This record gives sequence, C-alpha cells and structure tokens, in this order.
Amino acid sequence: MNIIKSNRIIMKLKFWVKSLSRRISPRTEINIFGLKRDGANDCIRLVYVINLNRQKKRWEQFAKEARIQKISGKRNLLDFCERVAAVDGRAIKTDDVISSEVDKKYNLKEQFYVDPDPRLIHIVNNNIVISMTPEEIAVAQSHLKAWKKMVDENISYALILEDDVFFENNFAEQVNLIWQELPQQREDGYRFDILYLSYREVDRGAEKKIHSMNLFRPVRGLWWLSGYVLSYGGAIKLLNALPIRGPVDLWINHQFNKLDVFATSISIISQRSDWKSDNKYSIMPVLSQVGIQSDKSLLLLERKAGRKPIFAISSDDAERASLQIALSLLGYRCCNLVSDEFFEDTAKLVDNAQPLPFDAYIDVAGIVSRYKQLDVQYPEAVFILTTRNLNEVDNTVEAISDMSAKITERRKHHGAFLKYFSNRPEKLLIINISNVDGWDRLCNFLGCDVPDVAFPNMDPFPKMDKLNINVSGQVPIKVADCDLLEHDVHPWIMPAAKLSNFGRTEITRYGTRTGSFTRCYADNFEYINAAYWEILENTFPSNLARFQSENLSLLDEGGIRMILRKQKSGNRDYTSASIASKAKYRYGRFEVELKPAKAEGVLTAFFLHRNDPWQEIDLEFLGKDTSRILVNVYYNPGEEGTNYNYGNRGTPVLINLGFDAADNFHRYAIEWESDEIRWFVDDELVHVRGTWEPTPIPDLPMQFHINTWPSRSEDLAGRLNSQQLPINSDIRSFVLSAWMTPFLTCDDHYDYSNMSVHSDATRGGA
Repeated sequence: MNIIKSNRIIMKLKFWVKSLSRRISPRTEINIFGLKRDGANDCIRLVYVINLNRQKKRWEQFAKEARIQKISGKRNLLDFCERVAAVDGRAIKTDDVISSEVDKKYNLKEQFYVDPDPRLIHIVNNNIVISMTPEEIAVAQSHLKAWKKMVDENISYALILEDDVFFENNFAEQVNLIWQELPQQREDGYRFDILYLSYREVDRGAEKKIHSMNLFRPVRGLWWLSGYVLSYGGAIKLLNALPIRGPVDLWINHQFNKLDVFATSISIISQRSDWKSDNKYSIMPVLSQVGIQSDKSLLLLERKAGRKPIFAISSDDAERASLQIALSLLGYRCCNLVSDEFFEDTAKLVDNAQPLPFDAYIDVAGIVSRYKQLDVQYPEAVFILTTRNLNEVDNTVEAISDMSAKITERRKHHGAFLKYFSNRPEKLLIINISNVDGWDRLCNFLGCDVPDVAFPNMDPFPKMDKLNINVSGQVPIKVADCDLLEHDVHPWIMPAAKLSNFGRTEITRYGTRTGSFTRCYADNFEYINAAYWEILENTFPSNLARFQSENLSLLDEGGIRMILRKQKSGNRDYTSASIASKAKYRYGRFEVELKPAKAEGVLTAFFLHRNDPWQEIDLEFLGKDTSRILVNVYYNPGEEGTNYNYGNRGTPVLINLGFDAADNFHRYAIEWESDEIRWFVDDELVHVRGTWEPTPIPDLPMQFHINTWPSRSEDLAGRLNSQQLPINSDIRSFVLSAWMTPFLTCDDHYDYSNMSVHSDATRGGA
C-alpha cells in the first residue's frame, strides 16, 4: 500500500540525486544467484517481474535497472529475469473474481491491526466493511500469478519484483550479507518463507524481533510487496492460506504468525518516486471521512459512541470503577464521583439546557439525583443503575418493581428513581456489573459494538474525597509561561473548547497536595544497582537510535553518563542509552538531578510508562532549546492487559525555565497522586494537571525510565546533525518517595516482583 503524499516535483528531484549518486559509486557483484552454490540448492534461481502488457516503457526501464546489478560469472540481474504479465485493473470485472482466490471485501479492523492509526479509534469498532478497488484486486491477482508460476516451475527461491523498483546503492553488498545471516535449512529444505527486501514500516505500531545485524523478524506493520524473495515452501503456504482478503500487502501481514518471515534492517529496494502510481486505494474514502488524508488533517474526531448522555447510579466504589472503565473503553468521556469539582459548572449547563461536556456522569453529586430534570432537559439521555445484589436482573417493569422492594435503607433514594422509570425500561438499564454478560447487556442497551476485551472488574483505589485526610495545602506555580502544543484527539482527552464550559480558560495556577511523600529509595549512582535498575537494549519506532549498555558509564564524581553516538546497530544508524526501574510504581514523587544533552534532534527524558493499556507521564528536554521542558501525559483506559495503546502526541505543554538546563545540574520532579500530577524544577512548581485537564489521571502501575535519544520527529526535536555527535546527558541522583496517606504504605504503591532486592532495603533509602 504505497500512498504517496509528498510533492511530486520534490520527489522527482530527490530521485534524480539518488540515481546520480548510484552511477558514480563502485559496483559490487552479487553472489547469491544461480542454480547451485557450494553444492546446496539455496540460491535465488529466478526473478519474476510483474509488468502490464500495456506498459512496455516500464519494462524497458526495468531492463536498464536490472543490467546495472552485476552477478558473479560476468552476468547481470536481467539474465535471471522472467516477465510475468500483470493482471490489468482496467479490464477487471469484479463479479468474475474467483472468491476462493481473492475476497473482495475486508474490515477496517484488519487495516487497523497492521497500521493502528489512533485517529481511527473512533470508528474502528463500527464494523466498517471496505470493498477493494479493481486496481487492488489486480495487484493481488498478479502476485498470486507469480506464486503459482513459481510452484509450477518448481523454483526453490525466487525474487519477485514489481516493475517500478529502484535498487538502492547498497543493494548488492547488503543482499550478499543478509544471505549469510539467514538461518540454515529447515527440515523441509528451505531457510525461510519470505524475505522482505523492500518495505515501508507503518508510522506507529510496527512490531519486530531483531534476528541479526542486518535482519529482523516482522510481527506486523510492513507495507509494500515491491521486492521480496519467496521460497518454494513459502509459496505453498501462501497458496494454502487463500483467499487473499484485502490489499495483498495488508493480507500478508495477517499471515506472519503462520510464516517464517524476515526483513532487511533497511529497505534495499525502493519504489521509483519519479513515476506516478496508477493504483487507487480502497482505504482512502474512509481516511478522508475522518480527516486523515484530507487538508483538514487536524479535524477533531468525535467518537460515534452509542446513546448519550448517560447518567448512572452505582452502589459501591468497585461498581463505579468498573462501569467507568467499561464506558471509557466504549469511547465515552466519563465524569465520576471523584470529579465533583465539575458539579457547579455542570449544574449551570443543566439548568440552561446547554450541551454537556461529558458523555457520561457516574454518581456525580447533585447531578444524577436530578434525574427528572435531566430526563426533560435531555430527551436522548439514558440512565443506568448497577447492582451486585441480584444474580440476574432483567430490564423489565417486573424486575424494577421487585428490586424496589429490596432497596435497603442506605439506598432508599434509588426507590424513587426506579419508580420514575418503571414504565419506560428503554430509558433505564439495571445491570449486574459482576455478571459475565455485562458487555452484551450494556452494549445492546447503548447501541455499541462489544469491544475485544474482557469486561472490567476493578479493584478501585480509595478516593481521597471519601477520606478524612488533611490537605497539605495549595502550592503556587512559580512559572506559568507555557505553550500548549498540538495533542492527540481521542475519547480520553477533553478538547479545550469543552473545558472552557467549566470556566477552565487558563492553565491551573496552583497545585493541591493530599497526604505526604516519604522517601523510599535514593541513588547517587556510585554504581549501577542491578537489583533496582535495568539497562535497556532495545528501541522503538520514533527512535533513530538503538539503546546499548556500553553507552551508559559512571562518572568519576558520582552519577551516570548517557552517550549518543553515530554508530550502526541493526536497522539504526545511532546508538544511545536508557535505564528503567525493575519495579513498577503507582503514584509517588520521582526526582532526578540531571544535565540534558544540547543538540538538534536529541531528547533527554525521565518519565513513567506502561503499555496494555498505554499510560505515561513525561518530563523531557528538547535538545534544540534546553531553556524549556516538555511535560506530557498519555492516557488509555482499561485493566492490566487491555490492549489499548492509542496516541502518538499525547497532550504536550512546553514550559519556559528561565535558564539553560544544559549549563548545569538542576533538580526536576514529578509528583503523581490519584487526582493530580505536578511537575517541579528546583522544588518550584511549574505545571499541574488535574482530572480531565485534559485527560484522566493515569491510574495503573508504571516503570520509571531515564534516557537520551534522537527523535524521528523534526517538527518536535529539530533535525539531527551527526557532526555534533557524540553527545551526552549526565544524571547525578534519583530519589523515589511514596505518596503516603493513612491507608497507604510504600508496598501499596510499588510492585517489587521483578526485583531481587528486599522491599525493606528500598524503604530504608540509600
């Protein structure tokens, strides 16, 4: 799927420069083509080139391209090429397509699996069926034709190419190297099923496992089938997996778990950018509808959830927490009991019959109790009552009457509520939250699709407003000079326009501490405490570098140094360093004394992070301007293991420090409580986030990280200049403090299951 959006003139110019560079480069002979090598039948026997009969000029141009690639034995690549007449999309009659070979329809969820663009989250569960374009069907049939031909001719390995390919300058050298790094022959006599030489990774969500210096095993997230080596065994497996469902490069991602797939660390065959593609993409209308492929790419996406607004009453904290997460997973913005600070402004909106900023209100004092007024003011509103007291509750008049008789003294106010809706069960759902059919009943009532996760059964964190705890006091913000940057748009972010309905027209000017913080662990990094810290050796899609342990060193005066180098590692051109705690934390204060790297394109960060669901709290330095810090929060709802990992920008804010952080060490801290996050610089509060400002507060255990790395995002970090490397950031100390209240200790916050150190030692500090 090659959706090209760049300026065509610029693309042609870049291609011309690349072609010129290749002409003046020395030639390397390719030694992996032929019938046999060292007595083993493991060479590439043939090259199948897919080309339309009406595009003779393309074949002529490809022939020139192939002759450039020299093969050992005084041959060139064209000597091994066999033309495969492509299926012409213009001539296809979709009704005549053989359904056992190509399924013309696929679901948006299949696209989302390969390319999990967060902007699609609002519609991905709407069961959107997409019909392939004739061009997509033709491409699929053309590749299928090559696979069948390979099997019929009993070819052990074949390179399959589309006719618009361009061999990168390092193609010959790389293809020789990677053939040596592939596994030895399997029991069936083949070394792999598919080897990608040409691909484009999706912007986010590409999953892979490193195999060797120049190879990785993709899990999902590769577009294009412009150039790949297929073994006979792989061809058989693909034919047995028919029909192709959706665009062929999308479908083949769904087969990765059944195939032995490899890909080169970088794409060594590209598609010619000086030619205009004739393809038409079936996904384009869907993307355009949500503003992804249109000029209005910043279009605010509103979740097409079910019926709303929702007003809910629950019996206890566990029910409330479970219902809140369930509705959040369905895409509702939920205002719950902990958000009582919104009551006064929301009540004014209700009194004036104004649109409500939240989609659902759960036990919000003074709101849900006004159910008669809500019913009149908002005719589309629905109501939910949760209960764990009945094994089964049907949403019928009889059940409502029966339940009314069982209401306890503590819940007498529910009786009038039930009586009011006794003759309108379509407006009221009574649901047993602990029941296994929770999703079915809830989604049927609201008109939503059932999500692919278990119904949440939450063990709620005690709410501060339910406890007699003295507030430590308001902490004023010293620095309020900040810029709000472009943020994600998904159901768990409250747009600024809606926040203004609460009178929240400016950044919060103070923080409110509840409870206190008690030191649990401190580290001056006289050595790397292997029981506490893990030195990472990995990377992620937006990181131009790979983390390596040798880039982390101890300073003579105490502390650690993280070095970013220009150094090849796998499919990355740079290496850097990162450490993470082995423990996971739930709330607390995290303080680091550091001096960040100062260079365009480089980030120095300390942060709390988790996946499944993705939640994160950041404090980052942009190397292009170390007089400012970037603070950020990512929130996705769910229990541990919920596969909600949406977002790529988060909710970033840039804050001016008033000094250059790269000149000297300073202390930076994040305080994370259940209802508020605070960021400090040298013990001065610089920024605060409360609930729904603009996200819920992350609520699941997270690991603590410190790292330095080069970002792919030039808009955010600037363009990396390798001439400035190596460069480093220095960390002098780390202090962890637990958020202490009458019901909390260190062990209530921290999961030490991955640590060999005894928890008593960590509580004692260092």
